[in-house]
Amino acid sequence: MTSIRRRMIGWLLVACSLLWACGGIALYLMVRAGLVMEFDSALEATSVAIAPMSEYTDGKIEFDSGGELMPSFEKRAARPDYFQVLLPDGSTLARSPSLRKKELPLGGGRVDPGAWDLTLPDGMRGRAWVSRFTPKTDEDAPAPEGDPGPGEVTLIVARHRADLDHQLTMLMLAILLVGASTSGATGAVVALVVGRGLRPLTGLGVRASAIDASSLQLRFPTEELPSELLPIAHKLNDLLARLEASFARERRFSADAAHELRTPIAELRTLAEVSLKWPLDGEAARAALNEALGIALQMESIATNLMALTRCEGRLLPTRSEIVPLAPLMDDVWQPLSEKARAKRLSVTMSVSPEAAWKTDPTALRTIVANLLSNAAEYSPVGGTIHLRAEGSNGGGRLTVSNTTFELARADLPHLFDRFWRKDPARSSSSHSGLGLSLAKAYAESLGMRLSADFSGPEELTVELSGGSSEGLPAR
Repeated sequence: MTSIRRRMIGWLLVACSLLWACGGIALYLMVRAGLVMEFDSALEATSVAIAPMSEYTDGKIEFDSGGELMPSFEKRAARPDYFQVLLPDGSTLARSPSLRKKELPLGGGRVDPGAWDLTLPDGMRGRAWVSRFTPKTDEDAPAPEGDPGPGEVTLIVARHRADLDHQLTMLMLAILLVGASTSGATGAVVALVVGRGLRPLTGLGVRASAIDASSLQLRFPTEELPSELLPIAHKLNDLLARLEASFARERRFSADAAHELRTPIAELRTLAEVSLKWPLDGEAARAALNEALGIALQMESIATNLMALTRCEGRLLPTRSEIVPLAPLMDDVWQPLSEKARAKRLSVTMSVSPEAAWKTDPTALRTIVANLLSNAAEYSPVGGTIHLRAEGSNGGGRLTVSNTTFELARADLPHLFDRFWRKDPARSSSSHSGLGLSLAKAYAESLGMRLSADFSGPEELTVELSGGSSEGLPAR
């Protein structure tokens, strides 16, 4: 499993090590250049001291050290210095006693003054400096007429570079030692800093691991969190709030479902016990069976609606799109409800054009309209009004069902589409289980529509279905 802490520490250590390595290399190169330059400057100074020993006298070049050569050029076993003077024709004019008739190589046939590395006559590594100069002319013995002059003489001075290499080696070891110790210290510091920096994230993880279904009321504190974690904490708190509401809704649903089923089950049990204890005659038995059938149908309706709700919410409801004429659909749906409306002396008006049609799933739309009209007919008071209107344009449609109500208040609107919710706490209705509007909303969402409710007057509730596509709906 990938660890953010280990990845951060690893990458920071790699980055710091690369920076230290680049810094160490740059330091080594700068100090090395300085030491080599100092070494070359000493070689150049030596060549400047030897050059005046060459003199042009009587038409020829002579080398006279006057017995004042530096002791380092004498014959000795421990790393002597070397020099060699070459005439313009390349022949040797003079050489140091330490050369013993050997030659110093002219590095790459160079002409310009400069330094280069070479292997000395004793087989050890060294560094040489070459310079070209014109010997001075003896004033007491002037050159004859027509003499072209001495020409340029080449002087090569060489010296062992063991001390220089030793200094460079010690410098490299010092840089490596400091770099290794610094990298180790950097690792400890990086681990400490990363640990302290990730402490809020670790605390967030610990608190999240302690939350389960029984502690959804807990929230993540945001007062001391860094700004980078605040969006995560806010989103987690929002998620916990939704989960808490969802779990509460599921618990309420379980209790409501048990309550809705308990009453018909108790009725069936009572009916069966009475029939077994006191045998009934033919008419009484028929009445008891009819009552049992009604109870069974009520329970079947609850189970069917719950299954439909589950399929809608799980996006498992198959739909097909076709042109659905609205006027015939409204008439078919209202026909079974008309008798109840007449018994309650309800005033019913429908404003739907005969040509109005929606392109949608006919079964789902019928279920939505049937639940809306049935709900309006059931809960409208005696002498109330019901008004249905369908309107829209080519881009979408709208259907509204309004009915008179004295029982509902604005505070009840958020619960209107909850499962098993009814204003009557006793749930005395045998024909409505409180699933009609929930089922209508689920069907609407499965069709990509929106179902909402609001008061269109002081005592008039309006449920609106909007969205989808329409054809032939009159624009108003």
